[in-house]
Amino acid sequence: CDALAIDQPRWAEARALDDLDAVVETLGGFPVLVRPSYVLSGAAMRIAHGAAELRDFLGRATSVSPEHPVVVSKFERHAREIEFDAVALRGEIVHWAISEHLEDAGVHSGDATLVLPPQSLYIETVRRVRRIGARLARALGVTGPFNAQMLSRHNDVKVIECNLRASRSFPFVSKVLGKNFIREATRVMLG
Repeated sequence: CDALAIDQPRWAEARALDDLDAVVETLGGFPVLVRPSYVLSGAAMRIAHGAAELRDFLGRATSVSPEHPVVVSKFERHAREIEFDAVALRGEIVHWAISEHLEDAGVHSGDATLVLPPQSLYIETVRRVRRIGARLARALGVTGPFNAQMLSRHNDVKVIECNLRASRSFPFVSKVLGKNFIREATRVMLG
């Protein structure tokens, strides 16, 4: 994202419990989103609103060390989460869909309620999401399915995650748009 000048929430790694205060300070303070580096999806991810809560969570849930760093991100309040689902061929998007989470960011994508087409996003936000998705696909040389999760607040769009796989929303967008994204992804992967 840095090389592509794509915005993302500020983040840092903590490699020891003693690093936490400095890391949180560099991010601009609480609240922060904490994710152990060795877990998949949103498992063990928590939002900490203060130092005691952060230390309690990390003390119970993880072992923080150079081998097991913890990613700490600035938690973006009052942001809308957006799903960008696409199929690409050699970095060029073939099919795409933009869905909006009904809940503000902070509800794990697997538990969120989606709506397609987006109902409360500005048209310029939708355009920015589409452009960011295209830049990611091109930079990563994607052939097949991919999903990017983004945050939006006042037309500012930030990438929070990009997965080079089909997401749980692929069947949803396929049904709504009448295009079988999985079939198309399989077709492009097979040449």
